[in-house]
Amino acid sequence: MPTCPGASPSDPILAAIDRAPRVQRLTPEQRAELEQDLADIAAGRARLVAHEDLPQALEELAREQDG
Repeated sequence: MPTCPGASPSDPILAAIDRAPRVQRLTPEQRAELEQDLADIAAGRARLVAHEDLPQALEELAREQDG
């Protein structure tokens, strides 16, 4: 089923969207967890870590939980 019926069939972006797998909707539990995570981020309660800093952040978290 085309994403945009009137679009040119040569549009590579729309063609890629049409080929992309469809995902399941979130369950109510997943939606609640996502909304809580977003609220924590917005309120500054979440520690955001850059991808390249993740190994060090995980080591620090493990030490905090052990100590």
